[in-house]
Amino acid sequence: MQILNIYTRKIYEKDGEKKVQWYKAGFMKVSDNGRKFIKLFHQPNVDFFVVDPEEKNEEGKGNEVEQP
Repeated sequence: MQILNIYTRKIYEKDGEKKVQWYKAGFMKVSDNGRKFIKLFHQPNVDFFVVDPEEKNEEGKGNEVEQP
């Protein structure tokens, strides 16, 4: 399994100089069988699945109806 962190950034100015502050927003998991999903900390009870638009599910339909 592979775990990738997801970050967001805030760009601000301090003393006339642009600065960037990075915040960890969640993570993405890639399972051993290739399935991908993300977990965002501001939506703690929701998993977001990441799929290739060309990928088909077991029934041969597009991934818009794929179940985890």
